[in-house]
Amino acid sequence: MDGMDLKPGVSPDDVTALIQTLRGMVNLEEGELYTLRKGQLHHVVPREDESGLRRIKVMEEAYDAAQQAARRLRRSLRGYRPDPALVISASVMHVLNGPDAEADAMILAYLQRLFMRPEPAASTPGVPDAPSAPTAP
Repeated sequence: MDGMDLKPGVSPDDVTALIQTLRGMVNLEEGELYTLRKGQLHHVVPREDESGLRRIKVMEEAYDAAQQAARRLRRSLRGYRPDPALVISASVMHVLNGPDAEADAMILAYLQRLFMRPEPAASTPGVPDAPSAPTAP
């Protein structure tokens, strides 16, 4: 039983016996995934299509905000905390299902904030300021 943490008092032989018993009761297939929900095993069907979740890069601040939103939603969803990917997907779909001009303006504002140069540092006492361009009289 490589990779499994067994509870104290349970041996690998106990697990093997349990699996054999389950195979006699349920049509289990070698190498397939199953989930246990409400005391019943359900076969997990692998997704062959690309319509499922895709790996895309998300800014760290967006991921953190999605995690916070997921935590806030836990009470409304009766203990279920949605994955941050679902929160991000819902947010994107909400914005992009609105008027194109509003979605574009929101995206442009985010990009401008993201790529805007930081403000020059305030003068530090004892450190001379960089020379400035001469001003016309």
